[in-house]
Amino acid sequence: MRLLPRSSCGPEACALLAALLNGTIGVLTRVGFDQGATPALIAFWKCFGAFLLVCTLCACRPQLRTQTVRLTRRWPQFACLSLLGIFGLYYFETKAFAQASIPLVSFLTYAAGGATIALSGLFLGEKVTRQKLLAFAAIVAGVGLMSLFEHGIAGSLSGIVLALMGGCGYALFIFLSKGFRIGSGLPQLVWLFGFGSLFLLMPLVSEGFAFPAGAMWATLCALVLLPTIGGFYFTTRAVERGQASKVQIIETSDPLFATGFAFLLFGDRLSVAGLLGAGLIAAGLLIAVWHRPAPDLMRATAE
Repeated sequence: MRLLPRSSCGPEACALLAALLNGTIGVLTRVGFDQGATPALIAFWKCFGAFLLVCTLCACRPQLRTQTVRLTRRWPQFACLSLLGIFGLYYFETKAFAQASIPLVSFLTYAAGGATIALSGLFLGEKVTRQKLLAFAAIVAGVGLMSLFEHGIAGSLSGIVLALMGGCGYALFIFLSKGFRIGSGLPQLVWLFGFGSLFLLMPLVSEGFAFPAGAMWATLCALVLLPTIGGFYFTTRAVERGQASKVQIIETSDPLFATGFAFLLFGDRLSVAGLLGAGLIAAGLLIAVWHRPAPDLMRATAE
């Protein structure tokens, strides 16, 4: 017997998929560094590669091509969102990975997302419920345990600041995506990645424009398909269908998946504190996605 409509779990599922895909950023970025790539090179080419792919897909389908053209009048909103969510996140987070450990960067990036909850309550009319606060507190506490008490956790002051700047940009991106009501889909990604590529081109040119070489292409293809296109597609879809604050809460679980990928690829294991942190994150996710059936719906089901 189903108490809730099937669509009610849609936004939560999309946000969780976005967190899963975004969890690959740290390990793939570190692989790119090992292959000789710079932060500016990785940030630009994964964004530009995503732009070329989604632009090609939209150009090949008349309906998507028409939708993309119709969004032209909203270019200032997409430019603003790209500056915050593409340039702000990609450039600062990628540079942070070069100066701090993956768990620490992930923790600081998503802990800054608490701003989304406050802004959504103040300007979007979303209720800041005890359930949301408890879920966010549990996830942040869990991520903090995983980040602060695991081996290999280190980072310079500049790396910490860069991670926080990237996190603030992403938090504002989620908030404004809901406020602007940009929707979700490939046409929206064309505009986001198009402006993002322009913004990210500037730091790459300043250090000396370069093309990826050798195995870097494989790493960049993975970054394009998984966290870039996949992560932003499911994030915008979750924001369109659900509450911005809840999306931010669920995506704060990203470090849990990042740690899992680090274990699979590099054999990193969690200590007791890390396992406790993972448990807190899982509990926070359950609290965030739990739906309390309405009293009238429960009475109707009982009858």
